[in-house]
Amino acid sequence: MEKVNLIVKCCLINKKYEYNIKGILKDNKLIFFLENNKMILYHNNILKRETIEEEILFDFKKEICQIKDKKTKKNIDFPIKVKKLINNNNTFEVLYQILDDKFKIEIIVR
Repeated sequence: MEKVNLIVKCCLINKKYEYNIKGILKDNKLIFFLENNKMILYHNNILKRETIEEEILFDFKKEICQIKDKKTKKNIDFPIKVKKLINNNNTFEVLYQILDDKFKIEIIVR
């Protein structure tokens, strides 16, 4: 288990956020906490966000998002359109679209 410094940049529907946080690199996945959400970035271009109520899984290779309600155990799946995807040793960057809304997530390991 290796601790790493991260810069996380999010652009979500015309709002930009940037965070300097610590993460853990373990078993080919990057684990970090962002605004009370546990985030896990898997090496195969899957980003998982866990909250108290739900689990959101973005599979950028298959271009699908799955939301699981933890209380009811119901799943909702919907397509996403990936415009750009970069995943190398130190940078993960994805531009994607859900309906007409565009999003960008960039994670840089320092």
